[in-house]
Amino acid sequence: MRILFLEDEEAIRGFVRINLKRNGMEVTEAEDGETALALAKAAVPPFDIALLDVMLPTISGFEVCEQLRQLFPRMGIVMLTAKSQEEDKIRGLELGADDYVQKPFSPGELIARLHALKRRMMPYGEEQRAGVGGADGAAGGAAAEGTAETAEGAAGGRAEAGGTAPGQGGSAAEPRGAAPDAIGAGAGSASGPAGGAGGEAAADPAAADAPPSAGHRRPVRPGDIASGPFLLSASERRLWKDNVEIVLTPTEWTLVKLLMERDGEGLSRDDILNSVWGRHYVGDLKIVDVNIRRIRQKIEVRPSDPKHIETLWGYGYRWNRGDGQ
Repeated sequence: MRILFLEDEEAIRGFVRINLKRNGMEVTEAEDGETALALAKAAVPPFDIALLDVMLPTISGFEVCEQLRQLFPRMGIVMLTAKSQEEDKIRGLELGADDYVQKPFSPGELIARLHALKRRMMPYGEEQRAGVGGADGAAGGAAAEGTAETAEGAAGGRAEAGGTAPGQGGSAAEPRGAAPDAIGAGAGSASGPAGGAGGEAAADPAAADAPPSAGHRRPVRPGDIASGPFLLSASERRLWKDNVEIVLTPTEWTLVKLLMERDGEGLSRDDILNSVWGRHYVGDLKIVDVNIRRIRQKIEVRPSDPKHIETLWGYGYRWNRGDGQ
């Protein structure tokens, strides 16, 4: 796993670098946003995940996140935020981050989050073979030591400045209660009521048609889910609407897949959080609402009046294949 790590405090960079490398990750460091963007643009192949601090001396981690998301739609992005800065979390997610980790954090928590995100980025079936951390965000290895609080102490500590979060859409976030078990097949299964035969798509070169284009719909393959105007490929981790590809982040794709597998069924926010981020995820339910809002901006004709991802007020969301609009 190749990580781009943006952090201006040398002590924190060294602390995190040691723990990530002990867990088999390749780490490239940047101390400012300009350097991070230059490294990302020059990297071949692209980095798997960008780990971004928020408060930086020149351009902020938010600006770097926004630019990276535009340049690399399928790159994983994790923000490091201060525990007291609630608006930082929402703003980072709105700009395209897949996850956030609050300071102070333990290396084990950070490594588990990175493994869980990497798993969401892998083609269906490959994550099981590769043995990347499970959907519950299993601990990323025994080599992690200390806490980020220790590193911040060595660096003298600092407070992160947060921005103002864009207005909340959809349904209001609620305090997270007792989390039920992960629902159904979870984010890793390609089967479902609308998905046809489960399992990984056959690796048949003759069947590898060109990507769908106007007037041409790619044949449905094993593991695909066809739902109204949508076609979701589990093996390629891609989504099309009316034969036009919709580019999703790794987390957005996993969330859409979950909803499409449970077409017409109401899913609570806790259900979604458990299935996409894992039952042991330590965070806020707002991460579900923000990702739903981002997805609606991409797939709905009128995001303010959604037809495909319906809000179940006070509960969660439901997928509706719709009538092609």
